[in-house]
Amino acid sequence: MLAAAILTGEVFEQLRLPSVAGELLSGLILGPTILNVVSTNDQVQAISSLALFFIIFLIGFEMDTDMVRKHILHGILLSDTAFIIPMLAGLALCLLLLPFGAAPDFVVAMTIAVPSISIISVLVMQYNLLEKETGRVILSTVTVTDVVAFVLLVAISQPLRSTLSVVVYTGILIVAFIAVDWVLNYRPNAFRRAVEKAGRLVRREDMSYAVLILVGLFVAGLFQAIGLSYIIGAFFAGLIMHDGLIGRKAFQEISTTFTRINRALFIPLFFGLAGLEADLSASQFGYVPKLAVVVAVTLALSIGLTYFAVKNVVRVKERDGARQIAVTLGGRGAVGIVIASVALSSGVIDGLAYSLIIVGTLAVSLVVPLLLGRKQDG
Repeated sequence: MLAAAILTGEVFEQLRLPSVAGELLSGLILGPTILNVVSTNDQVQAISSLALFFIIFLIGFEMDTDMVRKHILHGILLSDTAFIIPMLAGLALCLLLLPFGAAPDFVVAMTIAVPSISIISVLVMQYNLLEKETGRVILSTVTVTDVVAFVLLVAISQPLRSTLSVVVYTGILIVAFIAVDWVLNYRPNAFRRAVEKAGRLVRREDMSYAVLILVGLFVAGLFQAIGLSYIIGAFFAGLIMHDGLIGRKAFQEISTTFTRINRALFIPLFFGLAGLEADLSASQFGYVPKLAVVVAVTLALSIGLTYFAVKNVVRVKERDGARQIAVTLGGRGAVGIVIASVALSSGVIDGLAYSLIIVGTLAVSLVVPLLLGRKQDG
């Protein structure tokens, strides 16, 4: 599975398509949907959960909280047009066309509608938007949408009383996160010296890796303990760490190392297994055209509404910036699959709903790069 996912992902990258789409496709081919030559077990699923921690931790680690703060208002506005409104429209269509029920239909609509920070960050880099206002608005928006999506997942998968307590705890943790982030940014040198001193004390240059992983596991465990998913904690733990806090050199080294491990092992393994768990029998393929309607309407609304909002409200300076923001925020992939995997493991959705989500995500991840067109120069 790992070998097939790596090879297929690389082929897709060479075609300038998201590697995640290739990895999902490899799982669909090897799994019960097509060839049925590979199956999973509990031990492999445990490794998949570990892989998910490192994937989400790295996503947060590579985000810039200062950038998010500067564009938070734009992020909130565009999260409505790129995610919330399309998700509600998708939910209405799911209730009309699919046989699952309110909660599973909500999960299907959410996973189809939510932008994915891992896919979008790759598109931002490929199209040279990272240093432009366009790229900063895109990344700020997708940070907001992904956090909202994770919280919605918790809300839909728990009883009302538990959900209310989770909302309260979430508010407290976000306030605490902002306070800790401010303190660490107010005196970043003190934290950096503490990590360096710990490294010298044990005479290990890789102590910074151990500290970061322990912080990530602690925060992830804290979020899990209050009823939120550990993946939200992993995201926030990564988000609070940045180059100003741990030093630019250490940050680049850690980011490079985690990226290599993720790309070579955790990402292809997780998404290959995600595709492997999909199981569409011949009798269930009749739902695919209905799913196509949900996907098409959701994506069209997301792109159209976001284009209108950027053009008339945000008004970025770059030429063609409105189109790039609107289409790029249509990128779907990792976050939707993560939400679907958590929902499947907790019993919120069944295997058919999960399989349709995989197929829908695969389709959108292939369409968006084609809508963006050729790579921009400069």
